[in-house]
Amino acid sequence: MTSRPFNTPSTWVMRFFRQARALRYFRLAVAGGVLVILGVVFAAIDLAPSLSHMRIAILSGPQDGRDYALASRLRKQAQQRHGQVANVATDGDAENLQRAIDTKGRDALFALVLDGLDYPSPDQLELAARLPKRATIYILGPDADKLHFIRDLNGLRIGIGPHGGGTALLVREIFKSRHLAEVKPTLSEQGFGEQVELLKAGALDLGFFIMDEDAPLIERAVRDGLQIVDFDNAEVLTRQLPALKITTLYAGHFDAMKLLPPVNRKLYQVDRLVLCHRGSSRSATTALLVLVNAAFKGFIDYNRITPNDTGLLESPALARFVHDNGPSLLDQYAPRLVDFMPPANLLHYLVVVSLLLNATVVWHRFRLWRIDAKRLKLEERTLRLFGEHLTMAEIERLQPLPGQFSAADLAVFDDIIEQTAALRRWVRKLSLSMVAPMGAEMLYRYQESLIHHKLAVLHAFRDRLRALGGTEADLEQAGV
Repeated sequence: MTSRPFNTPSTWVMRFFRQARALRYFRLAVAGGVLVILGVVFAAIDLAPSLSHMRIAILSGPQDGRDYALASRLRKQAQQRHGQVANVATDGDAENLQRAIDTKGRDALFALVLDGLDYPSPDQLELAARLPKRATIYILGPDADKLHFIRDLNGLRIGIGPHGGGTALLVREIFKSRHLAEVKPTLSEQGFGEQVELLKAGALDLGFFIMDEDAPLIERAVRDGLQIVDFDNAEVLTRQLPALKITTLYAGHFDAMKLLPPVNRKLYQVDRLVLCHRGSSRSATTALLVLVNAAFKGFIDYNRITPNDTGLLESPALARFVHDNGPSLLDQYAPRLVDFMPPANLLHYLVVVSLLLNATVVWHRFRLWRIDAKRLKLEERTLRLFGEHLTMAEIERLQPLPGQFSAADLAVFDDIIEQTAALRRWVRKLSLSMVAPMGAEMLYRYQESLIHHKLAVLHAFRDRLRALGGTEADLEQAGV
């Protein structure tokens, strides 16, 4: 009489080790991938804070201008910290603004411009920094002492600096203000040196110069006889243009012995800003802020107390830098990491990963409980069939007797075997699942070994039952 083939223990052991070996290689591959990812993360961490990751460009201005000199100063400081800053000479603020917009955030590009301008595409620009050293607005002329009120500018020939420069752009914005709407001067654009010569020759009545307070060009012009305008009602413009601030140039500032200027003068000042595209990376912006903070004392406090009236959004990197009184630990030690995962998102990520890991552990324990419950249920059905007083070890040695089981009992016996085989397949599938925590697969292996042993006992007993005699058709009809 033929019996149903069943895997021998040696065959099952060989299959187990083959699958275990394949699973081990798979887990080794996963572990290797995790190590590679961790290596990349740790490679992005600077063990000693520096600016070695810094690769930025600053759109400054003409090579003989103050902004180009400032960018050169920042470039030298960056080199001392192993960073790289490219000082890009331009024709002025107009070009700086346009190139900052056109970059679309692809490059770490920053633009030096004056505050108070009409910024094109404000939705694409961000305020990256406000420099605490303001630029001074000098209004010079051969007969400037005769001018006392802003209305006196009506009909005058006024030079406003080179075309596309910050001075020309800001002066045009000043004359667009409500208080100067009826003032109709004749504006012309030329280089500052040429503008001084035209003033001396009488070809211009006034000239605007936005420079450092101690600019040599202004000092020479004053020594050559040009006078500085001092409006009695200078404060009215600051209400319309918040970017303008009033300061005092004291008598004798340029020459205390000759008393140049001879009396105190009220002058306007305006901030210099650093703008960037909204797509600029946090690491590049923070690195620039580190440089500027080192170059200007009081940079953080100045940006904290000065309201943002530019109409542009403040860079998130600037807000965080000011709030933390400098770069955060992540900005110092893992600047590249915060570019694609900001610290707030990183914290959320860690929390989510922790919750997921805890959830997998709970789910793993729940599945083990379900497996054990099903195994015990099948074992109880088996003992009810053979007798509650027997164990699986005793059933393994039990010799069946003719007529011991009815047709219904044989059907139950066959169902127990099928359910046990299905349970073993399910356990094997769960043990190979990626959801199973590493090391927990041995718990599934233990359950699988118990189920396999029970299945072997049941198959062996059925083989002995068939060996009692009778035709195979009779046994099949009986349900064996």
